[in-house]
Amino acid sequence: MKNFKFISISLIFFAVFSLTLVHFKVYKESSVILDIPEGSSISLISKILFEEGLILNPVLFKTYARLSLSDKKLQAGEYFIDSSQSVYTLNKKLVDGDFYYRRLTLLPGSTLKTILNLAHSSSLVNDLDTIDITLEEGIFYPDTYYYLKGETFSSILFQSHMRWKEISNKLWESRDDDLPYANIMEATTMASIIEKEGVEKETIAGVFVNRLKLNMKLQSDPTVIYALGDNFDGDIKRKDLRINSPYNTYRYRGLPPGPISIVSEDSLRAALRPKKTDYLYFVSMGNGFHKFSKNLIDHNKAVLEYQINER
Repeated sequence: MKNFKFISISLIFFAVFSLTLVHFKVYKESSVILDIPEGSSISLISKILFEEGLILNPVLFKTYARLSLSDKKLQAGEYFIDSSQSVYTLNKKLVDGDFYYRRLTLLPGSTLKTILNLAHSSSLVNDLDTIDITLEEGIFYPDTYYYLKGETFSSILFQSHMRWKEISNKLWESRDDDLPYANIMEATTMASIIEKEGVEKETIAGVFVNRLKLNMKLQSDPTVIYALGDNFDGDIKRKDLRINSPYNTYRYRGLPPGPISIVSEDSLRAALRPKKTDYLYFVSMGNGFHKFSKNLIDHNKAVLEYQINER
């Protein structure tokens, strides 16, 4: 009877002790991205957790995983650990597949060249050389996209393109009448110029639409900057306005042959629903906003006031 009582007490003590160890949280001062390779055994996973300082003993984690029948359910991948963890919470994370999602952001106004540079982002597979994919300026939607380690860059571009098609087609269907665009790509081209010009998008769009209808040159600095490419040094010079490029709207009438960047929904909406005014000109006032004018005389006065005299 005494032996039975002793064994019972010992078992209770062992169970409590084991439970305490399983739920004991190891203090972690800094965050860590835990990487569990594909095909890892329970022994390797336990070793990785121990080497990262997340558990007190690899045998404890391995034993718990096997006793709880979860050793075959642990999932490979990246996990973000930003707080103290126990054997129990780590095991649950790996069983649930609580993966760490990385972020890739396409900003409004980004060019195709800038976007393609993101193919080298951390843990992303650059597969553009191995697949047949059409890459054009302006056909992606600016947003933040989340991905797991090992996902392909093309899958993110596909998501972005489909999002752009969905939004652009919807806005195209609700466009104003009598706009000088033959198709959605021409509207996107206009939107890409608006994207670079300023915050008063609808008014700026109205100016450019008015100029197109009157067969006036758009004379937009961002199109010259795009035409210059890597030769742009941060300052547009008079000679730059004469560069022989179809994107130079100081030299050629009408819209450029295509977009000069990706565009926000607001810019595309502005291009398709411009503010109706008599304005034909605008000049930056140096505070993020513009002075709009209906004729060249008033515009030249604004240039003198806000550009020349301010220098």
